[in-house]
Amino acid sequence: MKKTIKNISFKFLAGVMVLALGTGCSDYLDKEPMSDYLSSDFYNSEGAIEQGANGCYQRLKMDHSNSSSSNIPLAILWDMYTPFGIERADNSSVGVGNVDLRSNYTNEFIWATLFTSVARCNTVLDGAAPYYNKLNDNAKKYLAEIQVLRAHFYIQMVSLWGDLPYFKSAVTPEQLKSVPRTPWSEIVDDLILDLDDAANVLSWNATKWGRIDKSVALGLKARIALYAGSWSKFGHGRDAVKNEAKATVYFQQAADAAWKIINESGRDLAPNFGDLFTRAGQLKADVKKETMLFMMFSDFGDKSSHYMSLGEQCRMIGQSGRFPTQQLVDTYEMKNGKRIDEPGSGYNPAKPFISRDPRLKETVYTHQDTIIGNTGANKMKFLMELYKPTVKSWDEEGNEKMLDNKDYSGAVAAYGYVQSGVGFAWKKYNHYDDESSAVPTYNIHLMRFAEILLIYAEAKIELNEIDATVVGAIDRVRARVNMPGILQVDPTREGNQAKMRQIVRRERKVELIKESLVFFDMRRWRTGEIQNAEPTYGYPLPQGVNPSAGIYPDGYEQATPDMVPTYGEAGSERDLNDIALYAAFADKLRKRDVSRSWNNIFYVWPIPQTERNKAPWLEQNPGYGE
Repeated sequence: MKKTIKNISFKFLAGVMVLALGTGCSDYLDKEPMSDYLSSDFYNSEGAIEQGANGCYQRLKMDHSNSSSSNIPLAILWDMYTPFGIERADNSSVGVGNVDLRSNYTNEFIWATLFTSVARCNTVLDGAAPYYNKLNDNAKKYLAEIQVLRAHFYIQMVSLWGDLPYFKSAVTPEQLKSVPRTPWSEIVDDLILDLDDAANVLSWNATKWGRIDKSVALGLKARIALYAGSWSKFGHGRDAVKNEAKATVYFQQAADAAWKIINESGRDLAPNFGDLFTRAGQLKADVKKETMLFMMFSDFGDKSSHYMSLGEQCRMIGQSGRFPTQQLVDTYEMKNGKRIDEPGSGYNPAKPFISRDPRLKETVYTHQDTIIGNTGANKMKFLMELYKPTVKSWDEEGNEKMLDNKDYSGAVAAYGYVQSGVGFAWKKYNHYDDESSAVPTYNIHLMRFAEILLIYAEAKIELNEIDATVVGAIDRVRARVNMPGILQVDPTREGNQAKMRQIVRRERKVELIKESLVFFDMRRWRTGEIQNAEPTYGYPLPQGVNPSAGIYPDGYEQATPDMVPTYGEAGSERDLNDIALYAAFADKLRKRDVSRSWNNIFYVWPIPQTERNKAPWLEQNPGYGE
């Protein structure tokens, strides 16, 4: 599936003729546009434009929803390309820093998928343009939804590659011979105008759940303006030029858009954080109020499913391929709001998961947690066990028995969280209680109201306009999980830009990890070098293991009080970004990815070489050669 920019762009001209017929599903998000709708004069009615919009929504699933080989929406992998998440193969991941992205399939596939998604949007917008003034309000809303979707695809592309070939309508074969890369700032400015235009057409409440409304349009405006503010302030790419004046404009746009949503949209936080990530929870009215943009896999017509959970289970019940890391775990505060290294935090390395921010246990399975496994045919509960070859389990009737611990030893243990991971498994989305983990139908978040609150707070902090509304926005997110107010924990944060920047970044990490945002945050905050400075660490290695005598010590019980990570010098970039350092006791920990590294060229990805072979006039990003 190595599509070239020439082939992708041709679809703008050809009208994406490869679209399939509908499969009988009545879900408006699952239907593809009928092939008859692709004629040049068809998009002149509400029905035709609605069906065209449906095909654009389908692209939110990153082209994997119909794949016979994967069925994994590719965007869910992005946070696995940071030190907070790892893939199964040791030292061979995009996130480790030793993959040549110029010829890497992931880079090529994402490039092709996103350009094809833009092409589909442009097909409908171009087709409807001659009839726009004759269309009814519903048809115009569908077109506004498509504008928002196109902006969503472009936001990801600008974040990944910086300057881009930028298309808002079909291009001719002649134009393809010399298509340039448009500067990212020009693209951002144009996307903001597009999103404003769409917001003016859309209402606060969509007619059907899952469709884009005004809050999504303004939310994406707030997101890209926040990103662009960071890029202007800190740089975008290896040697990017900074522009403080432009940063101020972008941060103000982000704050204003987010504030409008906060005050006018009627959106709110769901009371229960865990409900956001289960099939049953997502059906609740209060969860729908927080949910803004998402990949829909259920709720209308025939259910569709995905494989996100399939590769994130324990080997006791299924497959495993993606894991959380110690660096993520150690970003979560203690329940009293203190970082684990702070005096008075109460952190105990021998019992490190006690009295922590509740979002830790809603996001990550840790040693001795009870896990619900559900393959559809088999449902069981068992303890997560790092150190013993057997594990306690319970069947559906509550009967207890001991089972061989497949994550510790046996034919598949090499792929599990003990030997391939670093002692943790993902719980976020993977509660496994209400549906099968092999074919889940829960929806995957792309934007929710919690992000809007944190966008507002971060933008105002970067503007150095820190007032009660900023504190209130952050505290509102924390209050949901009964975490103390940020000034209650540390009154010196008040008016202190550096400390307020630290806490809002911390909140984004622990609230939004595994929602395809931390990957972009690490790059816009330019923390790659310090985050990737060490290997991936995990659980304490047990001492005195003697299988012949049946002795299997618990490594956590052997942990000593000095096994607390440091976070660099007070006020340093490492400290203010909460990036843990394990060098002092690294030999006592599970370790992998020993060659993890960073190069500043990684702040943007290279144009895939297959694209430049077809279009050599496309300049490569600095540092990747010619």
